[in-house]
Amino acid sequence: MSASPDQRAFEADVDKAAFRLGQLERRWHLLSIKWPFVYISITAKDGTEFDFRFECTDYPRTEPTGGPWDLQRDAVLAAERWPQGNGGRVSAVFRLDWEAGRALYHPCDRVSIRGHQNWLTEMPALIWRPADGIVQYLEQVHELLHSKDYLPRIHAAA
Repeated sequence: MSASPDQRAFEADVDKAAFRLGQLERRWHLLSIKWPFVYISITAKDGTEFDFRFECTDYPRTEPTGGPWDLQRDAVLAAERWPQGNGGRVSAVFRLDWEAGRALYHPCDRVSIRGHQNWLTEMPALIWRPADGIVQYLEQVHELLHSKDYLPRIHAAA
């Protein structure tokens, strides 16, 4: 069975230099594609890798939607393992009380942009741009995970 046009468009985007550069710089890496879901790990400033599941139906014309994912359980990541913020943008975007954790509260997300038409004028740089593709979404999440607001995870002593 051949890939759908939206899957072929996604695969073409991950073959582009911008996506490959992000992988080489260890900002993110593609884990797997189980269309219409794609699994990508994004690295935080403390070295923690957060796995994300993105639903990409009608890509790139329609924004992906997604959030932190537990690959072992094939479910939304447990609350205590989500990225934490210090009350700023990280806390605002990584909200378990929004869509039960299946979508980030972010202008680049398909689910979140619905009902937030004010974001089009308030945050135009964060609105999905089909020509930029998945790299735009990944760069924005990576930036949050490297911001001053991101609280590094506390690792238990060995």
